[in-house]
Amino acid sequence: MNDDFIGNWQLIDYVTTLANGKRIDPLGALPYGLGTYTEAGFMSAHLMRRDREPLGSARPDLSQIAPDLLAATASGYIGYAGRFTIDRDGCRIIHHVETAWIPDWIGIDMIRDYSFEDDLLILRPPAAAGAASVLRWRRPS
Repeated sequence: MNDDFIGNWQLIDYVTTLANGKRIDPLGALPYGLGTYTEAGFMSAHLMRRDREPLGSARPDLSQIAPDLLAATASGYIGYAGRFTIDRDGCRIIHHVETAWIPDWIGIDMIRDYSFEDDLLILRPPAAAGAASVLRWRRPS
């Protein structure tokens, strides 16, 4: 059963600890994110920095946006969606990416170790180059 995951989740924090022990906040000190898991087996995750600079229009003509502003906007955002499966024995959830803001993610599996602590869902992507990340999620009230 996927019941533990089903529903909406709000990002509490996203912290990465580098190989040298330094802690960083990849999306700033107060990131914002929404995640959803459906009974039909679909998931969606959208995370962002809160301090991204507005582009000046709700429907901007992207060809008219300065490249550096557009790059800064994109670098402060993570978004993807697709199906998901759960490996309960390994305490892993696998996001099968079908659409993403980074085209290279489409068609890959994003594997996350998971745990539940009180009312939090804790996701841990595989460590990369000695850096370990932790994302904590809570159901919105």
